[in-house]
Amino acid sequence: MSLKFGSWLFGKWGPLEKSLANWTKDVLWPEGAFCCACGRVTDGSGLCAACRESLLHDGAFFAWSRSDPAPDLPAWSLRPHDGVPRELVIRLKYGAEARAAKLLSELLLPLPVDVSFPPDTVVTWVTMPESRRWERAIDHGRLLAETFAEKLGLPCRQLLARRDRREKRQATLSAEQRAANLSGAFRPLGKIDFPVLIIDDVRTTGTTLCRAADALRAGGAEQILALTVTARK
Repeated sequence: MSLKFGSWLFGKWGPLEKSLANWTKDVLWPEGAFCCACGRVTDGSGLCAACRESLLHDGAFFAWSRSDPAPDLPAWSLRPHDGVPRELVIRLKYGAEARAAKLLSELLLPLPVDVSFPPDTVVTWVTMPESRRWERAIDHGRLLAETFAEKLGLPCRQLLARRDRREKRQATLSAEQRAANLSGAFRPLGKIDFPVLIIDDVRTTGTTLCRAADALRAGGAEQILALTVTARK
């Protein structure tokens, strides 16, 4: 085993360490024993009383916002990227906490009044590079899409492939750099002759959603909507 590979696999918060840590936690404590957002002891619901109260105080059912990143791409976000929703996204995305996806899906309903999905809508996600999936030990986008699709009663399928090269982290880039970084990143996996709902975790400039939508249209999709868990202000 090379030193570089060993450092990646076993190093601080490498994929093996994340997997072993979560396995150990599941063995020692039942799921939901500790709050997924803050780590305090819970009554088994996944969130402690303080974090649940925070969600209600922030407006559990009236926190939707709409901001379309392109004229032909209507997009809604569940919450601002702060507080408990932000912590759940971080736990899911970087801490391999799969249960966070289910907790986030519980914030999904009711939908805003101006959102409706045709009965043949298919849910998909923003595919990540394979190398990054191994690095994080979880495909957080797929988990979110599957839990949200189940909540909405819609089918969920992978519709996009993504090139596997070391892209720069979108969070560190300007709007122009984000667009260049994701140029040609996605391609459709086949013909898409049905409406599509894209699920993603965080929206900043909307560049990722736009590039994913471009690839879906290249596959034949005519109606595309997007939903993100949080949105940065």
